Amino acid sequence: MSEIIRPDMSVYQYAMASAKQVYHLTCLLPVQQKFVLTAQLRRSIVMVCTRLSAVAFSDNKERLKRNSELFIRVYAELKTQIKMSLTLGHFQAPQLQPLEATLDQILLYCENNLQPR
Repeated sequence: MSEIIRPDMSVYQYAMASAKQVYHLTCLLPVQQKFVLTAQLRRSIVMVCTRLSAVAFSDNKERLKRNSELFIRVYAELKTQIKMSLTLGHFQAPQLQPLEATLDQILLYCENNLQPR
């Protein structure tokens, strides 16, 4: 994971920061969402981190591309769940801005892996 987005934060660190943010935010959800939105958001962020690890350790260009594509799918799923939580009134946009900015930085990294070189 040598690719750096900012000089002081690797992609891996972005993923870990995102996971921490998601777990913190899900603690704010109503108890009725424990087995629904809370579980889905947590599952999705775990998959984001897992997929990012697969991207980082891809041993050839074909696998790198495939793992990046899989990451983007999980990213889209997580973003959809975030939008649902906003629509349902569980969060306000400013609460989610740091998480979305962090996830978008990771997305840029994976999208760059899909560009022909």
